Amino acid sequence: MSGLNLTKEILPGTFRWIGQQVSGIGTLDVPIGTVSAECVVRHTGGTSYRVGRIFPSNAFVVERSPLRLLYVRRDYRGYRAAAGHVFADCHWTVDYDHALGRKLAEQLNYRFVLLVRLTPRANRSHGAFERRVAPDHVGSELCFADRRIVDKWLGRPPRRMNPSGLIPDYTNSVEESFGLTLKQAGVWGYAMGEVVPVSRLFRRLCGS
Repeated sequence: MSGLNLTKEILPGTFRWIGQQVSGIGTLDVPIGTVSAECVVRHTGGTSYRVGRIFPSNAFVVERSPLRLLYVRRDYRGYRAAAGHVFADCHWTVDYDHALGRKLAEQLNYRFVLLVRLTPRANRSHGAFERRVAPDHVGSELCFADRRIVDKWLGRPPRRMNPSGLIPDYTNSVEESFGLTLKQAGVWGYAMGEVVPVSRLFRRLCGS
């Protein structure tokens, strides 16, 4: 009589499978706001590409294997069309959203913002908390996700994380990556796009 196989199988395409693909990449490896494509390329060690016929001043992709990151100008109205070129079709409803709220990007002088796909419920529950910057924010060429933004990325509602019971304002003085379970890493990776090579749609930007 053969023994039972208790090894947990991780099927391709599941969140845990995606989590395996993004293993070793932390939240501080993925900027959510930037002043230029060059800054993202320098930080990630990736390569920047133009998206179809969209001007790079409006949107660009940075391939940082195995991720394909889409950044759009904070006030670019065609960001959903850009997302349609970069993200694969989905069988359920998603919102394409700016990882860093546009009001926050404007206050912090970031020209481009990472675009992610989220469930509509999670996206809209965070909308009211994307307008204020904490007084201790640090100005730089790049910014990264704080705890609230990581929660939104993972499909969680905003959490009250201090004794006053208030949700804190955004701060980009983040010093370490947030720990994620394998499934959470998969949700996080999925929100940023497909784990696939760059296709013919993208043309490498000069100087990257």
